Amino acid sequence: MGIGETASYALTHDDAPRAGDCLSPARLRQRLAALRDWYLDTFPRDAGGQVPPVDECLAVFLAFGERVRIVGSEHLPGLLRTGNVVFEGAQGVLLDEWHGFHPYTTWSTTTFANAETLLAEAGATATRLGVLRTYATRHGPGPFVTEDPALTTDLPDRHNGPGRWQGAFRVGHLDAMTLRYALDVVGGVDELALTHLDLPRKRADLLLCRAYEIDGRRVERLPTGPAGDLERQAALTRRLLAARPVYEPLGDAVAKVEEISGAPVRLRSYGPATTDKSYGDKTYSDKSYDQVRGSVSRPRSM
Repeated sequence: MGIGETASYALTHDDAPRAGDCLSPARLRQRLAALRDWYLDTFPRDAGGQVPPVDECLAVFLAFGERVRIVGSEHLPGLLRTGNVVFEGAQGVLLDEWHGFHPYTTWSTTTFANAETLLAEAGATATRLGVLRTYATRHGPGPFVTEDPALTTDLPDRHNGPGRWQGAFRVGHLDAMTLRYALDVVGGVDELALTHLDLPRKRADLLLCRAYEIDGRRVERLPTGPAGDLERQAALTRRLLAARPVYEPLGDAVAKVEEISGAPVRLRSYGPATTDKSYGDKTYSDKSYDQVRGSVSRPRSM
C-alpha cells in the first residue's frame, strides 16, 4: 500500500509532509514540492505522467485538515482529566518493527511503548489489556507454524481477505509459543480480552500448539532480545520457518489462555455485536457495555 515507503521517506527527510502541516498551507506546498522532486529524481522512468500536480495534492491535504482536529501536547492531559482513555494498537506484537519476525514486519512499534510514553509525559499510568482470538491469523507472508489451510474456508473473516500488496489472509490454530513470546516482549499484561469464543463451541477440532519441534528437538519457549538487533530476529524467523507444531485439543479456551499467560481473561467476546460481549461474569447491552468498556479502561493500552 506504500506505507513502508512513506515511513522510510519520513525517517530520512526532515521535510517530509506531516499532518500538522495541514495548518500551514505555504509550508505544506513546499514539502509536497520537495517530495515530488525527490520522486522524479529517484524514479525517472516510472514517474512520467504518474505524479499529480502539487496543487492537486495540496487541495486533498487541506481538505483532510478541515475534517479532523489536529491537537497539541496539551490534548491528552485534558482528556485524562475528563474520563477514560483507550489506546488501541494498530498491529499485533508479532509484527513489531524490532521484535517481530524480521523481515515480515511493519514499520512501527506495536508494543505498549508509544502509549506509555505519551502517558508518562502526561503523568499517568496504564492498565495493560492484551487482545487475542481463539485461533491464529496472519495477513501476508512470514512464519506461521500453526497455519492450517483447511480452516481458511471454514473461518472466513469479512473484514480481511487477500490483497494485492498484503497477500493472503491465513488462518491457523491457537499458538501458545507465540502468545508467550508476545507477552515476554511487552513485559506481560494485566488482563486479556479473548474473542471468537463462539467458534470452539462449534468446532471441536480446534487445536492448541504447546511447543515446536525444530531440527528434531522440542522447544517450549522462544527467546527474546533487545530492540534493534534485526539480524537476531531474522535468525529467529529462519528457525520458525523450519518449526513444526506440537498439538493438543484446545478444550476450554479461556482456561488454557489464562494458564499460558498468567493473566485473567476479563473481557470475552462470543460474536460480532456488543451484546455478545461479557466483562467478568456480566453480559451487557449495547449501551451498558460501552459504559463498562470505558470504566475498565482508564487509561488502557491495547
